Amino acid sequence: MAVTTTVQDILNGAYGKSLKNQPGTIAAEATELLNVVNRVHRGVYSFAARLNPIFFAEAVAVVEAAGTWPRPEEAEAIARIEDAAFAEVVVVPFDDRAAEPGKLSVYEFGQVFTVAGAGNDPTGNLTFWYSRRPTAYTALVDVLDAQWREEYNELLILEVAIYLSAKDGRFDEIQMWVPERDRWASLLGAFLQHATSNDVKRFGHTNRMNAETLQSIIPLFFSTPNQPRGMTGGGG
Repeated sequence: MAVTTTVQDILNGAYGKSLKNQPGTIAAEATELLNVVNRVHRGVYSFAARLNPIFFAEAVAVVEAAGTWPRPEEAEAIARIEDAAFAEVVVVPFDDRAAEPGKLSVYEFGQVFTVAGAGNDPTGNLTFWYSRRPTAYTALVDVLDAQWREEYNELLILEVAIYLSAKDGRFDEIQMWVPERDRWASLLGAFLQHATSNDVKRFGHTNRMNAETLQSIIPLFFSTPNQPRGMTGGGG
């Protein structure tokens, strides 16, 4: 199904989390909160790249420039590189460029991929397969990224609600929203792990991430505002 949720829809959902959220008073919608939604969605896609790098993903042909190929701007995590004949191009360390002399190889340095010079250099356009970043939003009416799964909108809504509560000093509300946000992050993480479970591999084993690891990476991509010392509060 086509994505229909707009940035404004996410803000409206966040406002609905508290009667104290007055639209446009705590933070400017068209600038500050628009940037918050961009940051949050970027964090979600970065989180997803750790668990399932081919879910929010695309493949793009990059034009050669004298034996170099710039890193695709939207690439969050590159999973594979191929030449025009669909042969894999491996990435070797910049300080060990002869690591794979029998394979097409490049090394990355300064966000540019360069032929390794080990006797089997790729030529021409290379196709980069990668986990991507979401499309940046520039207006409140912008529809969310086309690959987004709207059943997880609550994750974005709660992140904005946490931001509003933190800015307004409502740390009792944060105590409610952070565990709920973490549950939604875990739900999305579980989906990403098992989204396609029937893939067949000739080499290696199926990648798995245990629950403890999943919980440990949630703070890397989602906000957990610090509560001032001496501040206590319950829900409500």
